Amino acid sequence: SDPFSDAPKVRDVLADSVVERGRLKGTKLEGGSFVSPDLSYDGKTILFAYVECKGDTKHRHHVDPSKGHWHEQRCYHIFKVNVDGSGLEQLTDGTWNDFDPIFLPNGRIMFISERRGGYLRCGRTCPTYTLYDMKPDGSDILCVSPHETNEWQPSVSNDGMIVYTRWDYVDRHGRVAHLSWVTTPDG
Repeated sequence: SDPFSDAPKVRDVLADSVVERGRLKGTKLEGGSFVSPDLSYDGKTILFAYVECKGDTKHRHHVDPSKGHWHEQRCYHIFKVNVDGSGLEQLTDGTWNDFDPIFLPNGRIMFISERRGGYLRCGRTCPTYTLYDMKPDGSDILCVSPHETNEWQPSVSNDGMIVYTRWDYVDRHGRVAHLSWVTTPDG
C-alpha cells in the first residue's frame, strides 16, 4: 500500500486466504512456489501459478499427452484471488504444468501449458509449452497454438494482440533464440 509514499508497505495477499474451489479447497497455499502474477484490468483480481512441490519427483517418460508427465503436486496450476485475499480459487489442475496466466480483454485467461502433448524433436519425451486459454472460472480450456516448440510469457499489446516468445526451431540454441511473435487472442 502507498507505493509512492515515503513509507510504502508490503502486504501478503494470501496470508489469511484459504482455497475455496479446486483440488486444494480448504487449504492455504504455504510452501511450494509462486510464479507469474498478473493483475486484472480493473485492479481487483490477481492471477498466478503455484506448485505445491510435493509428491513423486520422477518424470513420466512417454508420448501419450493424456497422461501428463508429472505428479499433480509437482505441476504449476493457475489460481486467482482478489487483491484483498478473498475468493482464492484453483482454476487448473492435472499432471501438466500451467503457468504465465494473463487476463485477456475479451474476459478469458491465456496461459502457457504442456497439456497439448507436443514434444521437442531433439528431446523425444521432453514436453513443449504452448498457448492456451480458458474462461475465468477455469472451464472451456482451449489450445490456442499447435506449435511444436516452446512458447513463453504472453502479454497483451495496446491494440489487443497477444505478444509472446517462441523458440523458433531452426537449429539455434534453445535459450538464445526466443523471438517475439504476435497473434490474435484466438490464435
